[in-house]
Amino acid sequence: MPLRNVRFVLPVLLVSSGVAALAGCGSPPAPDVQDDPASAPAISVHELEEHTVLLDSTDPAELALTVSQTVYERAETVVLADAADESSWPGLAAVAVAARAPALLARGGVADGGLGDELERLGVRSAVVVEGTDAPAGDGADGSADDGAAPGSGQGETSDEGAALQAAEAAGVQVVSVEPETVEGEHGYPALDPRDLDDLAADLEEAGTPVPTGDGREDATADAGLLREVLAVVDPRPGQTAAIASLRAAGAVAVEVPDGDLGAPAAVRTLDEAQALAVVGLGPTFGTPEEFAWRVAAAERAALLPTGTQHLLPGRYVTTAADRWDDPQAAVEQARTAAAAYEDDDAGGEGGPVVPALEVTVGTGTGAGVSDDDVDAVRPLVAAAQDAGAYVLLDLPVAGPEPLVEQVAALDPLLQRPGVGLAVHPEQRLGDGVATTSHEMSAAELQGVVDHLAALVAGEGLPPAMLVVHQTRPESVSEREELRPVPQVEVVLAADRTGGATTGEWVWDHVSADVPDGVHLGWSGLAAPYPGAGETVPEDPAPVLVAAS
Repeated sequence: MPLRNVRFVLPVLLVSSGVAALAGCGSPPAPDVQDDPASAPAISVHELEEHTVLLDSTDPAELALTVSQTVYERAETVVLADAADESSWPGLAAVAVAARAPALLARGGVADGGLGDELERLGVRSAVVVEGTDAPAGDGADGSADDGAAPGSGQGETSDEGAALQAAEAAGVQVVSVEPETVEGEHGYPALDPRDLDDLAADLEEAGTPVPTGDGREDATADAGLLREVLAVVDPRPGQTAAIASLRAAGAVAVEVPDGDLGAPAAVRTLDEAQALAVVGLGPTFGTPEEFAWRVAAAERAALLPTGTQHLLPGRYVTTAADRWDDPQAAVEQARTAAAAYEDDDAGGEGGPVVPALEVTVGTGTGAGVSDDDVDAVRPLVAAAQDAGAYVLLDLPVAGPEPLVEQVAALDPLLQRPGVGLAVHPEQRLGDGVATTSHEMSAAELQGVVDHLAALVAGEGLPPAMLVVHQTRPESVSEREELRPVPQVEVVLAADRTGGATTGEWVWDHVSADVPDGVHLGWSGLAAPYPGAGETVPEDPAPVLVAAS
């Protein structure tokens, strides 16, 4: 590597990526930076108080700033690049990780004042400004300013120095110029060429913000106040380079989760094995903060559904009925036999597996509701089904006019187990003629059950649960269009055939019409292995559940 040429422009280190040789010009001596209290650390991080933190901005500069604000308490060195110069981002990431420094972007969705405030908050004394091969041009050939600033940047025009360097100069920090190359590092992330690492460290030491390098670097940073046992799950998208680099530089272990799918087997295995003190999610594909926290908790509990993932769908569930007096092993074998008859089907048109399921009746539907004895009586059936890789639907006979959610709550000891859902029959309701009507329920009452199940799933760190609503006529659920599905609960409206082929077709046509978005369809009628059962199952759309009526 050529000899360094150091240029102190103001009190930040300038690195130009994409060039093989170091370059620069002479400069006056560096200002004295030894006046700060000796006790002030070069870098310190915030202790993450919450187990999960989700940073989901889609603007690269804003996301990088948010990571810095969330993770870093102090950093004497930062790495800067222009948000509009994507060619600089690999070098930005490589230098940030090598120097254990936050990576920030000028312009983009962050105003100049916001970036300056962050440099001041961090106590920055030197910075690495990375320029790439596609750095935005400055003054045009006609002498006019290039109005290339991104919306919301707070910067109306650029100069030929570049936005990142301008930000460094405005902050009054020290700039040193070097030009490293990047190589492929761990897990494919860009890394600083080892030949350049010692030179970078020397420049930073001269600037008054040394970083450890060489073989002893890991030992030297072990007590440097970095994050410990923090897992960063990222779904890499364009514009996340700086944010990911900042997390890695702070000591977080970055793991890629394609599409933000924390229910995929690989993601579940990673979070289960890590059991991190904190999990940081990066990007908008992880859902809301509440959904992210639930998904992390479920992955750490590591219970997979019979689909082999922590997702109920895609798949087709083939159920057989069971009661408390049934032999558990025989009931499970019957469910397997029924499911096998549909193995050649398209699993509801979505390509998922065919899953055997037991629909286990709990209680009698009398005014007494479900007792503890009722729950205890079906535990062997539930356990046997789970051990055999079958799904369980607790079939709840509606007891009377009492709110359905109160009756469901009696089943909580069973619903708190992964792979256990609920089936209800609104038409069994005997109303009181005042608050409730016989043979129907409102969507609001069912929504109360959905929300109860969702809270149970989230609170226990469970995979999603299924709620099956049997209907022979659409009006059995009034204002059905008001049903609101949630990520924790898959709602299935099962058209329940009660007569011959003509009746079955009528039931399907009417129940399947105008289904709310996010709600799925099921079919309840004759089930395999009864002759001709498969011929009665509708095909358009293909139901995700086939149940014995």
